Amino acid sequence: ENELGVTAPTGFFDPLGFTDGIDQEKFDQYRTAELKHGRVAQLAVIGYITPEIFRWGFDIAPGIPCADVPNGVAAINAIPALGWAQIIFAIGAVDVRGWLGDFDIGKPDLKGKEEERALQELQHGR
Repeated sequence: ENELGVTAPTGFFDPLGFTDGIDQEKFDQYRTAELKHGRVAQLAVIGYITPEIFRWGFDIAPGIPCADVPNGVAAINAIPALGWAQIIFAIGAVDVRGWLGDFDIGKPDLKGKEEERALQELQHGR
């Protein structure tokens, strides 16, 4: 009940009982997964909306300019199988190995606001 992300009126919301009888380490692992999935979901929304207003000027595959790729679900069939393999490999490599690294550029100055921002990130990802 005292964990970050507990909000009124529901309190600690775990209807399927995933956290029943687990230790703090396992809870922290679940929280990390929740944050990661929330970030991916937010990026997916941006990736779905952005092509409606902006198109990149390069070819997504040889002979297939980004401008010719349809929006939304129709884009699935427009990207070749090798392109999907590369996308899945890149996502897996970043997820498993964290190859993108930890960059100093673009980090906000959160002095004294770490808990507030962490709560906002949890709520936005839900």
